[in-house]
Amino acid sequence: MPNTKICKNCGQKNEGNFCRHCGQVADTRRLTMRHIWIDLQNGIVNFDKGIFYTIKQLLTRPGHSIREYIEGKRVHHFKPLSFVVVLATIYGLLYHFLIPTSFDVNTVNSSDNLLGVYEKVINWSVDHFAYATLILIISSSVSSFLVFRKQGYNLAEHLVLNTYYRGLVMMISLLIFPVLYALHSAGNDSFKTFVPVFQLIDFVLLYWCYSQFFDKLTKIRSFLLTLLSFVLLNVFNMILALIAGLVANSVF
Repeated sequence: MPNTKICKNCGQKNEGNFCRHCGQVADTRRLTMRHIWIDLQNGIVNFDKGIFYTIKQLLTRPGHSIREYIEGKRVHHFKPLSFVVVLATIYGLLYHFLIPTSFDVNTVNSSDNLLGVYEKVINWSVDHFAYATLILIISSSVSSFLVFRKQGYNLAEHLVLNTYYRGLVMMISLLIFPVLYALHSAGNDSFKTFVPVFQLIDFVLLYWCYSQFFDKLTKIRSFLLTLLSFVLLNVFNMILALIAGLVANSVF
């Protein structure tokens, strides 16, 4: 007699390798780095309608839907890394062609001040937006893993959490992109001062997502831990940007 398994997506009993009710793989195990790598390969090849379901879930109930994905309800979702790569590529192309960076690395004497170092990092980030997003996902995952380590999720699961979260940020960024383009076209100084506003939006979205995902925490504790994770993330990013800038300065 074959073993009876409970589908983690729909809760129905099954005896085969796939759920006969929803089609999900019957043996849905805990996420590991190996699973994430396989999902990335499969997701790039199999671009299907799951992306629209994922967009809807992230825009309405991000933390809950990500937790459900990690717990096994995965059949309707678009794969996390593939999802972010697609959105980051679209946003990066729009930014590169419609809002070109005002920094020119060929006219900056980077040895005179740190500004040139950061300008080179900004240029690279704009030209390689998908890679920059992946680096940001890694630093976000390390930050949340350290801050929320008592909640019982492994690093791979934090990677999925922050990958989907970064996808949410990309969607919001695409929605407000016309505002950035309008400010840039008008030559308005508000374009430069929009960065703190975006940081605030980023934190609000992060708290919304984390408070739903870590639903066993009180709202106050969730807010404080999210704030700590956000600060730690920015410290990591500043260190990475400085290292990358110094390397770029020495090479170029």
